[in-house]
Formats: sequence, structure tokens, C-alpha cells
Amino acid sequence: MHIQANYSLKKHNTFKIDVKTQYYVEINRQSDITTLRSDLTLASLPWRIIGGGSNILFTHDIEGVMVHCGYKQLKIVKQDEDSVWLSVGAGMNWHDLVTYTVEHNWWGLENLALIPGTVGAAPVQNVGAYGAEARDAITRVQTLNLYSGHRQEFRNSECNFGYRTSIFKQEYADKILVHRVTFRLRKLHAGHPNLVYEPLKEALSEIPKTELTPKIIYDTVIKLRKERIPDPNVFGNAGSFFKNPVVGQSYFEELLTRYPDVPHHKTLEGFYKIPAAWLIEQVNWKGQRCGAAGVSDKHALVLENRGGAKGQDIVELSQMVQEAVDHKFGIHLEPEVIII
Repeated sequence: MHIQANYSLKKHNTFKIDVKTQYYVEINRQSDITTLRSDLTLASLPWRIIGGGSNILFTHDIEGVMVHCGYKQLKIVKQDEDSVWLSVGAGMNWHDLVTYTVEHNWWGLENLALIPGTVGAAPVQNVGAYGAEARDAITRVQTLNLYSGHRQEFRNSECNFGYRTSIFKQEYADKILVHRVTFRLRKLHAGHPNLVYEPLKEALSEIPKTELTPKIIYDTVIKLRKERIPDPNVFGNAGSFFKNPVVGQSYFEELLTRYPDVPHHKTLEGFYKIPAAWLIEQVNWKGQRCGAAGVSDKHALVLENRGGAKGQDIVELSQMVQEAVDHKFGIHLEPEVIII
């Protein structure tokens, strides 16, 4: 357990916003929480949780305690002829986990390669990309109560997983800390590639489906992501800033009369998901800058710190983009990024 005071979070958020937290604590085990709570100063302050900082936009210094789970242990807890159950510490880097599973020829996480952040953040945000979501492979989430240190385990069905959300992001936000996550993965002979995302399917069209492996999918996803998503090490960003909005059938049909080529995906519930990037491009914000903040010229869904931007600069840019889309389409873009 490590405690640091007046600690800069610049290297702990991919927007590279330089704010400080009153205290920064790395927790590895249950007893760390009870030890910290025995300190009257720390116990009296508000506590917040941070993972890899890849989905957070800080707008001011943080009063209180910023808590990070540093537990990184990885172990196979069970396996049978077709599947492997893998328990992973929340502090492990997400892409490192995906790489590990692919190296063992296990299906399940390959579509989620190169997503920044930690394993603990995956169930909180229900990270997703290229037709897959973390909830597809998660069986259990083990947590620690930030007040008592009490352990609590959630089965997949108890996590209230939704589009980029979960019970950990809603009801239990900053109340319980994800400590370990258990994944069920399929062995090579028992699984199959997930090609529901059309650009990924097209990129692999020349390879017979029977010859595809987790590693081939993984490599292709990395290639596609690097082509589309700007590197946060060059210009700070959190990937997709907005969620893709969902509209009803009647409004979608009205939209089609004005924009016959509007890209869309029909959900199982009968709604229509419209790419937020397309909406932003239609209002001519792609590649535009507002001071040190800008909309990426690579992908309109990515807002960037072009150098020296403050969190509020990014917020103001996002509001201008929202207003432009709302004015033209009557559609509200909801941030995917957590703004603090």
C-alpha cells in the first residue's frame, strides 16, 4: 500500500490533464482499506476510484483520496475440455490481458485489443469495440467495499451491464472497488471468431473463416484501431468521447428522408443506433480546434488535448459539438467519458 499527498494525476489520465489529488493511494488487498479507514484524516475525506484514467476528464484538483487498485495477479481457476476460467487482478493492464489470452489461443477478448485502461475498469464501463463487450466474457466480479473492506462478489447477471455502463458505474460508483474479474474463455477448437462488426469482417474477407484464430483477429483489430484512433501519447484523449445515440423507428424513418445514406445499426429492441462520429462530421466539427482542444481529424468521435488544454477547455469544446448536433438533428450526444 502506497500513500502520496498533493499528487499529480497527469500520468494517470490519458487526456494528460495536470490536476492534483489531496491523497493518492494504491490498494492491493482487503486489509489495506481497513488500515486506511483507521486514519481519522483519511476516513473523513471523500474517496474516489481511478483505474487507468482512460475514460476520465478532470476539470479541477481533487479534494480527498484517489484510490487505485494495484492487484495484478492472474491465475486459471478452472478449465474443462472447451473452456478456461481466468481470474485477473483489477490492476492489470487490459491490453496485456488480451495479449495473454491470444497467446494461449483462447477466444473471447481478441476483439477488445488495444483498449487503454485496466482490467478493473472493464466491468465498470463494460468496455466494447468491434462487435464485442467485456460482459460477453465476464462471469464474476469480486469487489471490496471502500468503507468497510467487505468482500462482495457479483455474478454476470447481477452486474446490470448495459451500453458502456454497469452497476459499478451507477449504484456503486466510488463505493466499491473492483478487485478481481473472472472471465470464461473458449479454447481454440471450441470457439469461433466474432465478425458482427462489418469493417472487421471486410478486413478479414480474404481469409476462410475456418482458418481464423484469436491472434489473426487481434492483429487485425490493432491495425484498424491504429488507423482510426489517434495515439493518446501524441495528443491526449480518451478514445470515444460520446456514446452512439439510439433513436426510435419513427424518428429514424424521418431521418432517412433527409439523409438516405445515414449509417445505422438496428438493435435487438427495435431501436436504431446512429454513429456519433457521422453526426459530428455532418456538422463540420471533425478536425476543428478551439484553442488547445480539438476534434481529431482522424476520428470525429475523439476529442483531443492538442497541448496544454485544461479539462474545462475539453468540456466547452464538447458542449459546442453537442449544440451543433442537437441543432441540426435534434439528437443529444451523451458523453461516454466521466467528467470530474
